Amino acid sequence: MPEVQHPTRTGQFQTTVTELVELSPRMRRITLSAPQLAQQDWPLGCDIAIVLAEAGREIRRRYTVRSTAGDQLVLDAVLHGHGPGSSWAQQLQVGDLVRFFGPRGRLELAEADWLLAVTDESGLPAIAALAEAAEPAGPPMTVLAEIADLAERYPLPSAITEVQWLPRDGRPAGQPDLLGTALDRWDLPAGTGYGYLLGESRAVVRLREHLGRRGLPRDAVYAKGYWNLNSRPTR
Repeated sequence: MPEVQHPTRTGQFQTTVTELVELSPRMRRITLSAPQLAQQDWPLGCDIAIVLAEAGREIRRRYTVRSTAGDQLVLDAVLHGHGPGSSWAQQLQVGDLVRFFGPRGRLELAEADWLLAVTDESGLPAIAALAEAAEPAGPPMTVLAEIADLAERYPLPSAITEVQWLPRDGRPAGQPDLLGTALDRWDLPAGTGYGYLLGESRAVVRLREHLGRRGLPRDAVYAKGYWNLNSRPTR
């Protein structure tokens, strides 16, 4: 009998960059390849820790896994213009070697009458993966997405019911104001809803309270901080 290959739970991977695509001026799609990737289970919305070198020491930056297929894994990296993660993603070339650890975490597709995703650029890859997992018969989903400007509109699945792009247009990132105002104006549908809230850590806390005031209890909201305004971005 042939040997049965069991997927590993987590580990270290040495991969090669096989494709780079500019999704927008500030978003770059990175495809990594290695035979071992096909043997690993990649939970929905999981992330990996890319190993980088800075000033003679190793550091790690986390990125959401956008998708996987066979021996390939896709990341979408925000090029925010500062920090080692952004520099790494900007300077990558096809053929470069990339080492990472993972996977970690997962997103659960909630059973609800409708879904609401509230996010900045950092959470868009996870929301796109979630929307694809909900197709074709999942609940309707609305996305409220804060972006730098309209050139940063991200390729979300067409099955999403409604997308509101909220450009900062020069205002600082990491504030809850744009998304909070959009939430005030958005009419919650009838039935049981579930919210996904992703972005800057402190903004996520304030927006979660905002969702509570709009009628979504804490157990009906998945909230995750992807970066911190007062420290170096993690992705």
